Amino acid sequence: MIRLRDSAISLTGVIFGQGIFFACVTLIGREQGPAMLGRFNAYLAMGTLAGTLAVLRYELACISDSPAKAFEALLHSILLALSLGIAAAAALWMLGLTQYWVVEVFAFSLLVQNVGSLYLNSLRRYTLIFVCRSIANFVFLVWVWYASLVNLAYDAFSVYAAIYFFVGTGTLFCILMDGRRNGYTFRLRRGFYVEHARYPKYLLPSTLLGSVLAYALSILMPVWYNAEQVGYFAVAYRFGVFPVSLIGQSIGGVFRRDAVGVAQASTPAASLQYVFVAYACGLVVIAVAYALTVTVLFEPLVSVLFGAHWSGASATYLHVLTPLFALQIIYVPLSQVFLATKQQRLDFAVQLLTASALGVTLYAVHKWWLGLTTTLLSFSCVGAVCTLVGIYATSRAAELSLRDVRGVFQLSWIGRRSK
Repeated sequence: MIRLRDSAISLTGVIFGQGIFFACVTLIGREQGPAMLGRFNAYLAMGTLAGTLAVLRYELACISDSPAKAFEALLHSILLALSLGIAAAAALWMLGLTQYWVVEVFAFSLLVQNVGSLYLNSLRRYTLIFVCRSIANFVFLVWVWYASLVNLAYDAFSVYAAIYFFVGTGTLFCILMDGRRNGYTFRLRRGFYVEHARYPKYLLPSTLLGSVLAYALSILMPVWYNAEQVGYFAVAYRFGVFPVSLIGQSIGGVFRRDAVGVAQASTPAASLQYVFVAYACGLVVIAVAYALTVTVLFEPLVSVLFGAHWSGASATYLHVLTPLFALQIIYVPLSQVFLATKQQRLDFAVQLLTASALGVTLYAVHKWWLGLTTTLLSFSCVGAVCTLVGIYATSRAAELSLRDVRGVFQLSWIGRRSK
């Protein structure tokens, strides 16, 4: 069953939270310049990647129709995150890289928020997810705005990580107290990690491979190019990836719940195909609207928000990345069908293809010392082709054929006529 109200609430929450964060990025760029914004973007990418991998994807066990099982998965995920986090902090200290402790703090805080959101998503508490995802960015916006008024010097990422930590731990405390009131068990057992071993076995390698597409540019560009270029790239990347993140977190989460529900039904095939086609059609419309909006509005918008000297290079960088981002808007939510149908091997194959192709591309452009624009264009073209392959793979996971698509549309038309 497709719940449009749930999708609307989830989408509104992500738009609000991401919109506030985007305002923060704008203020950081205007007040502290391209170099600081580039550093913030690079640390954010490293922290997000680390937070995604922090519990070896065991957090996905929180996706359950049973609140008690989802709560158990949350407890075991947090325990694993604490254990691995302490080990990582010790390793950074021994290597003399304590400047990255702040990245680890952010990674843990992000993991706590993601686990909490997955648990609440299993309970269909989309309004609470809305609040949890928005509050940290709102507090950060207030801080950045106040600092700009009083000309206060600060490290943007350190402040952001600290705010995320306090908000994340507060959210976790509230969830634990709610679990206690509902009588959920706090007992830990080693068998949990054996029962859900498919997540690190299949999804962890897939996530590692997927990180090449999601994070490689943000992490490598500061190393390969000068600070000013990286700052302009950061603006283009944040503008461009914003809708991908927005759609993936909101519609993707709701699609996953709908797909899991119909996949576990007694006769799932037709229902899963209907849900898949309905979401796919909506995502295609969103992707086309995104591409047109970026083409028309991005350059004047950057000129207004950051200044005229930002718009030229940033617009060029985003325009070459637009095909990749538009296709990712479609693929990221639909890829949840791999999890719903337990076809992690197919997901892994797609990610392996993408990572291999993009890895070779990045190696080639760096070896030949190509310019930033050429690097982004090469990355975008290769990534777009691989994403098209991924979209086709999602249709195969949903056991969809052209005849099924026609049947779904005919069923929908008949349903409207009968009303």
